[in-house]
Amino acid sequence: MSDPQSLQPRLSPPPHQPNVPAPGAAPVPGAAPAIPPTGPDEVALLIDDRPVVVRKGATVLQAAEKAGILVPHYCYHPGISIAGNCRMCLVEIEKMPKLQIGCATAAAPGMVVRTSNDRVKGVRAGIQEFLLINHPLDCPICDQAGECRLQSYEKDYGRGFSRFAEEKVHFPKRYDIGRSVLFDAERCIKCTRCIRFCDEVSKSHELALFSRGDHTIVGAFPGRPLDNLYSGCTVDVCPVGALTWKPFRFKARVWFLKNVPSVCAGCARGCNVNVATFRNRIHRMTPRVNADVNDYWMCDAGRQSYETLYARPRLEQPIVRPLPALPGAPEGPRPPAEADSPWDGALDRAAALLREVARTGGRDSLAAIVSARLSLEDLYVAKRVLGDLAGIPRLAIPSHEEGEDDHLLIRRDKTPNGRGAELLGLGAPSSSRVREILDDVASGRVKGVVVVGEDLLALPGIAPPLLDRLEALVVIDWWKSPTVERAHVALPSCGYGEFDGTVVNFQGRAQRLRAALRPPGEADPAWRILRDLGRRFGLANEYASAPSVFDEIAVKVPAFAGLTFRALGDAGAPVSGAAAPRSAGAPRAGA
Repeated sequence: MSDPQSLQPRLSPPPHQPNVPAPGAAPVPGAAPAIPPTGPDEVALLIDDRPVVVRKGATVLQAAEKAGILVPHYCYHPGISIAGNCRMCLVEIEKMPKLQIGCATAAAPGMVVRTSNDRVKGVRAGIQEFLLINHPLDCPICDQAGECRLQSYEKDYGRGFSRFAEEKVHFPKRYDIGRSVLFDAERCIKCTRCIRFCDEVSKSHELALFSRGDHTIVGAFPGRPLDNLYSGCTVDVCPVGALTWKPFRFKARVWFLKNVPSVCAGCARGCNVNVATFRNRIHRMTPRVNADVNDYWMCDAGRQSYETLYARPRLEQPIVRPLPALPGAPEGPRPPAEADSPWDGALDRAAALLREVARTGGRDSLAAIVSARLSLEDLYVAKRVLGDLAGIPRLAIPSHEEGEDDHLLIRRDKTPNGRGAELLGLGAPSSSRVREILDDVASGRVKGVVVVGEDLLALPGIAPPLLDRLEALVVIDWWKSPTVERAHVALPSCGYGEFDGTVVNFQGRAQRLRAALRPPGEADPAWRILRDLGRRFGLANEYASAPSVFDEIAVKVPAFAGLTFRALGDAGAPVSGAAAPRSAGAPRAGA
C-alpha cells in the first residue's frame, strides 16, 4: 500500500471529506496543564494536556478537532448521525477502565483524555489490521488512492505486512449500484456512512446492510437503485473507495489534481465546491463545506454542470460577418463570411453597427439581452457600457427555470446570479421582457440587438428567420451557439472555471468564482470584452481586473456597500439588506 503522506501535507484533508483538524497549538513543555474557566453553556477538558473549551453536547472527537488533534475515524461524519461502529476513534479517559469511542462520548467538565498513548495506539493498530483482513490492496487502480483513510492511517497504525493467511471473503466488484455510482463491495468496511446519508440527508432510503458477520454487505433494495439527486455525496462520504463516481473513474490520480475553491453555477443556490483540474481540464467537482449555503453536500446535476464546457464547440476567435445592407451605410469591401478578425477590428465593427442602427432607427431600435449566468462584474460593465454609454434603452434578462425547489439544495432557478442582476438594478430575470424585445424584432421596431451569454434560439418559440431580420446582431458568448452562427459580430468569452468573478445566490450571499483553467484561443472574460467595446463609446474607466470592478460596485451600488472582493474570501459574505433566511437547506450535523 502506497504512502499518501509523502504526497500531501501531514494533515491535508481530502477536499470533500471534512473534519480532519488543522494543527493546533502544542502544550508548553514543563507547564502544568490547567482547565480554563467556562461559560454557562461550555465545557472545559484536557486532551493530551491541551486545555479545550467546547459547547455542551460536543463529543470528545469534536473537542479534539477543535484542539487540532487528529483522532482517526472512518464512520464519523459531521453531517450525519453518529453510528460508532468502526471503533477507530477509541481514546483513553481517566477514571474509565475501558477505552471509549471519541465520536459518541460527550465531553464532560474536567475530563482528561489521552488520544495517542501506547494503549490507544495498540488498539487502533488491531482495528486497522482487522479492517484490512478482507480489504483488497488494489490501491494502484483505486480512484480513492491518495484520499483513502485506510491509506492515511496505515502509516501510523499499520503493521506493514499481513498475518492473515486464509482466503479473503470475496464480494462483487464493479457492481452497478446506481446511475452514476459503482460499488466495489470488497473495499467496503461497513462504516454505513452511505446508508445514513440516504436515510437522513437525501431521505431516499435506497441502501441498507444485508447478510451477517463477515458476509455483511451494503446493498440497494430490489428495484430501488441508488439514483437519488444527491447520489454523488455517497461517494464523497465513503472513506475507502468502495463507492466511486462513474464520470471520474480512471480519469486522473487525485494527487495530480489541483483543487480550486469556487462556486457551482448550476442553480441559484451557489453551492461551494472544489473545482479539480488536471492538464487544463476539469475532471470533477466536489462539495466544499459552507454551513451557510450547502453544508457538506451538492447535487448530482451541479457536480456534472461543468461538462457543457466540453460538450459544445468553443468560440475561440472573434468573428465578423458581412455588414447588413443598411440604408446609407458607407460603401466599401465587405469582410468574407466566417472570417476571423483581430479584436480591434471586431470591436470597431460592433460599435459601428450599433451606431448605424441608432442613427437610422433611433435609440429605441436597439435592445440588449444579457444572461444571469454572467458574473456580477460582467453585468455591471454591461449595464454601464450598453445602457449608459451606448444608450441602449432596454436590457432584459431571460429566466431559466426547471423543476421545483427540493427539500435540500436544488433550486428551480437555474441561473447563479439572478439575485445579483436584481441588486444591480437590471431587474429580475423575466421571460416576458425578453419576449417583448423579440416581438419588436419581429415587427421591425428593434433592428439591433446585443446578446451576452445567451443563445436566443434555445428560447421557446424562437426561429432562426427572426434573427435574420436584424441589421445588427452582436453576440458575446463562450460557445458557437446557433445565435453566434447568425451574428454579424461574435466575440469569444470565457466559460465556467476560466474567469474570476462574483455571483449572488438566492439568499443574497455574494460568493467568488475563481479561475481554474486557461481559456482556449483568444477568449476573454465578458467584462473585459464589454470594457473594450465601451471604449468605443467613451468609457474612461480602465477596469484592470475583476476585483477593481467589484470594488467600484461596492462604492456605487448601495446593496454592496462595505464589501470588498478580497474580504469575500472562500465563504462569501451576505449582501447588505439582501440576505434571506436559509430556507430549503441541508439538515445540520447529526440531525
